[in-house]
Amino acid sequence: MMAKPQVQYRCSECGHISVSKLGKCPECGAWGSFVEDVPEIEVTARPASRVPISGILPAEADLDVAVENVQPEQRMMTDIGPWDEVLGGGLVVGSAVLVGGEPGIGKSTLVLQAATALGQHGKVLYVSGEESRSQILGRVRRLGLDPKNLLLATTNSLADALAMADRARPVALVMDSLQSFSTEEDFFGSGTPAQLKITAAAIAGFSKKSGVAALIIGHVTKDGTIAGPKYVEHLVDAVLYMEGDRFGAYRLLRSGKNRYGKSGETGFFEMTSTGLIPISDPSSAFVTDVHNLQPGSVVVPAAQGSFAVLVEVQSLAATSYLPSPRRIATGLDYDRLMIALAIIERRAGTSAGGRDVYVNISGDFSVEDRGIDLGVGLSLYSAIRNVAMRDGVMPIAEVGLAGDLRPVFNLHRRIELGARMGFREFIVSDKARDDLSDLHGLTIHRKRYVSEAIAASFPRLSDAGGESQ
Repeated sequence: MMAKPQVQYRCSECGHISVSKLGKCPECGAWGSFVEDVPEIEVTARPASRVPISGILPAEADLDVAVENVQPEQRMMTDIGPWDEVLGGGLVVGSAVLVGGEPGIGKSTLVLQAATALGQHGKVLYVSGEESRSQILGRVRRLGLDPKNLLLATTNSLADALAMADRARPVALVMDSLQSFSTEEDFFGSGTPAQLKITAAAIAGFSKKSGVAALIIGHVTKDGTIAGPKYVEHLVDAVLYMEGDRFGAYRLLRSGKNRYGKSGETGFFEMTSTGLIPISDPSSAFVTDVHNLQPGSVVVPAAQGSFAVLVEVQSLAATSYLPSPRRIATGLDYDRLMIALAIIERRAGTSAGGRDVYVNISGDFSVEDRGIDLGVGLSLYSAIRNVAMRDGVMPIAEVGLAGDLRPVFNLHRRIELGARMGFREFIVSDKARDDLSDLHGLTIHRKRYVSEAIAASFPRLSDAGGESQ
């Protein structure tokens, strides 16, 4: 009789193992990251000479590399623009794609829309381990989708799901979700690292052998990463993250990994009663009025993948009645807010002491691009001094701790985007080497320090009415 494996606990962030469940990981410092893990039973190793060969070995000539004979990968388009672009030009035949996001963000809705659109290439099998058949059919009806060539099954058995896919031989297999499927001999429990590894390995292996593309829906942790060990992400060919405020209208689809395209590509959607609608011009959606901006508001181009989108940085500084004034950032990393405040105080002589400071990025998603550093700094300066920036001025630069302005990538494209939205003056780093000679009718201010950028961005305080108290 097989002995039951000893239970241990593994940190889902770094993989540290403990015999007891800890609140904080001693290795990486993550809180609440330990999940139950059952180690695999050790099997006595055979001598190397007795290891059986798995099959017929290929001839040596078949191992030679002939680049001229390599065929480009076959892709299946869905006509859902952002989805196809993020994948690098469509879903590759035989690839495994992991789609993650917070509960209620719209993962299943987007994948269901993509699955029905893939029906133009052949049968698509949708297997759900979380919802009933009637729930999924109700969503199909509500979204007004065409279920032609869509096959629907509900089960929690990984073996049954793959057996149905092997029998039906669809062009694509949807598994919703990774955490809901288990094997017949499952001691691990749903959501444990061992269960996730086994399930992901089985699905990815099936895709490679059969040529059936797999779309796997996965959950995320509280910090926004795919739940489970990093090993799961290594198994698949692409990892897509869906981001945004689930109570807001906009969603961002971002590729964290893509073996068949560029990582970091992004696509924008709007959530409506009829599903997720692609946004062709995100800048117009996120920024409605670029003129007559109020104090604390600055419009900047933020890089999202290979293109840029205009977002509005909004700051507010108000008198604090607390011993420790509040510092709240939405859509921006908290540490970046604190660095920006320190730079504005030390390099521009404007302190937020005794004031609560709030910063918000429009668009219901987070911006990690360092190219908006100057925009954040000028927004804070504007809010603290209660003076608006001059109309038609756009800052585009990274800011160092010394208050020096540093160049950003894709500067030409960012300036073109700002010009289309009506901006005519741009503040950039004097170290930028981009050729901007073809940008006619625009004024480029090349500055070295943030203090110089402030002088070029704001009217004189005496003309603006002075500082608010």
